[in-house]
This record gives sequence, C-alpha cells and structure tokens, in this order.
Amino acid sequence: MQKVCLVTVDLGYGHQRAAFPLRFLDRKGEMTLANNYPGIPDKDREIWNQGRKPYEFISRAKHIPIVGDILFMGMDSMQRIRDFYPRRNLFRQSLQLRTNIMMIKNKQWGKDLIDKLDRENLPLLTTFFTVAYMAEEFNYKNDIYLVVCDADVSRAWAAPNPTNSKIKYFAPTRRVYERLQLYGVKAENIYYTGFPLPKENTGNGNLKILRHDLAGRLRNLDPKNHYISKYKKTIEEHLKDERVPDQPTHPLTITFAVGGAGAQREMGIKLTKSLKRNLEKGEARINLV
Repeated sequence: MQKVCLVTVDLGYGHQRAAFPLRFLDRKGEMTLANNYPGIPDKDREIWNQGRKPYEFISRAKHIPIVGDILFMGMDSMQRIRDFYPRRNLFRQSLQLRTNIMMIKNKQWGKDLIDKLDRENLPLLTTFFTVAYMAEEFNYKNDIYLVVCDADVSRAWAAPNPTNSKIKYFAPTRRVYERLQLYGVKAENIYYTGFPLPKENTGNGNLKILRHDLAGRLRNLDPKNHYISKYKKTIEEHLKDERVPDQPTHPLTITFAVGGAGAQREMGIKLTKSLKRNLEKGEARINLV
C-alpha cells in the first residue's frame, strides 16, 4: 500500500475529523499537525496563532448582541461561497486566498514543514488547503492531494492558479466536484470520493458494519415504512445480507458535531431544547461533540 505524509491542523475539529480515518495511510500511522509539530519555527507558530485567535474569538463572540453579529458577518463575508447558478467563471481569487498566499510567499510560512516532509519523498495528503499551497509554493517533489472537508466550498479551497496547479482534490459531494471546476480546477484533478469514514464504521472491504448500521438507521428514520416500502428492491440490493428490522433496535440518536471553532454551539443548544420531551421519554438521544 502506498504510504503518504498525512497533514492536518488543529483549528477546530473539522480538518482533523477528515484526517483521522486516513491515519492508516500515513507512513507513521499518525497525523502531522502543520500548526503544532515538533520543531516548528517560532515565526510559523506565531503566524498560525495570529490567524487562529481572531477566528476563535469572533466565532465565540457571535452571541454578543449587535457587536458579535457585526464581527461574525465580516468574517463570514471573507469565506463567502458565491451562488452556484448561473454557472460562470469564478476564477477570481478571494481576499482570504490572497492573504494566505501573500503570507506564504513573503514570510516563507510553512517552508520548514514542507522541506522536512519533502525529504521523505512521499505523496502529501492534507485536509487543509493552506498546507497544499505551501507545498506547491516550496516545490514539493511528490504528488499533493487535498481532502475537501465541506459540502460546498469557497474560492479559498482552489489553488491561486488552478489551471496550472498540480494539486489533486478529493471531493466529498457532487456540488464540490462541480464547484471546484467553476473555480478553474481541471476535472481530471478532482476525484469524487465522498467524506472519509473510519474503518470502525465501515468494516473492511465488505462494508458489513456499514450495512448493518444503515439497516437499523433506516427503520429509525422511516418508522411508518413509507420510504422502505417504496424503495424495497433498491434497499435490498445495497444491504445484501442485512435486513431492515421490523421495529427500531434503539432510540433515534442524533449526533451534532460543533464546527467553526465553537460558532455553532448555540445551534446544539437549540436542538437539544427542541427535543426535550422526546429525550425525557427516552424516544431520542443526542450526542453533542
């Protein structure tokens, strides 16, 4: 099996969540944190922190009346995803992308990390776009792969000069696959893979664990049998030896994973309050991550 250098960042959970299932591909079986690895230069650590602290502050200050909303709107506009339709050329670089590239070029941000990884002469697999741009800027010899973490993406996820870039993308959704092409990425450099799942959730190549879990979830999601009866043949084809149980085997279980450095905490609270009666009756369970 081809081994890689797996690199992510600990800026919230989103990027690590996509990297965690891929540790078996790493040459050491672990994730390298681009913003917190042994021997990281002080100047690089400071640049990472300069970007992280305002982001986390604004994310957590969103609940402050008026001021929080204004700050959040400003940050949100930097990461804005433009309307998909009508389809058109969206090559123009965003402010977020231009700022990142400027820091990489002018401050040699990330050069120490890329030089160290480059000596191993393995493909680079990262879940954070800035790391991919660092690798390309500092002439990483081997292939560069970028795992996209979101269901749709801003211009910051596509290389500054996408038509000439060597970066290859793993897209979790059809929308991302098509969106990256609007940003100028060549179709042959995009692989529509879905989002990475741990082997513990899928099983080995036979996907037995995934099929078993899906069968149970279908019954919880469709207690009145509308979907299951209508698409019975399709479900049986994909579940193979597994069968949808006649009755739920467990309460409806919802997991809400907070992203955005805590910006979505309030959503988790609202969700929990809206399900109060169901939770008290044991009809539902909720996991807040």
